[in-house]
Amino acid sequence: MNRNVAILALIVILAGGGYWYYSKSGAPDMNGAAKDAAGAASDAATAVTGAATEAAGTAAGAASDAATAVTGAATEAAGAAGAAASDAATAVTGAATEAATAVTGAATEAAGAVGAAASDMANLFDPANFDIDKVNAAIDSSTLDDATKTSLKSTLSAAKDNPDTLKAALEQIKQALGL
Repeated sequence: MNRNVAILALIVILAGGGYWYYSKSGAPDMNGAAKDAAGAASDAATAVTGAATEAAGTAAGAASDAATAVTGAATEAAGAAGAAASDAATAVTGAATEAATAVTGAATEAAGAVGAAASDMANLFDPANFDIDKVNAAIDSSTLDDATKTSLKSTLSAAKDNPDTLKAALEQIKQALGL
């Protein structure tokens, strides 16, 4: 249908263009054939206008029918979407509750593990619970540079047999590790 309207519009444009060209061409005398062509162009324009009006009316009717069908489909889709959204909200609420419970449990366990690790670290640097291998492992697992690690281990080895210097060495290691 749009193709027919486009063809009719092209005919109108060509007829109008031809009429304009011949009227502006400066021909010395416009004879009867040119007047007939202008009349035919005018008649063609009238016919095209009528056909275009009819096509527009048909297109408007089809558009109205399509709009009615789309409105009905949209109403049905909205109802289905509402039901799906309600189901999804219920599922999300349940999943969120389960996730919150799991996160709370994991956080509790993590807090307990952190507390235990902090307690182990505090005991590790207590001269009464001194274990040179564990302290060396703590130094090795730190982010300190290798020269500092070597220096701390040497200090620890030299102080391991003297309780007074051991306490000072353990304090120095704690500070170096940021504890």
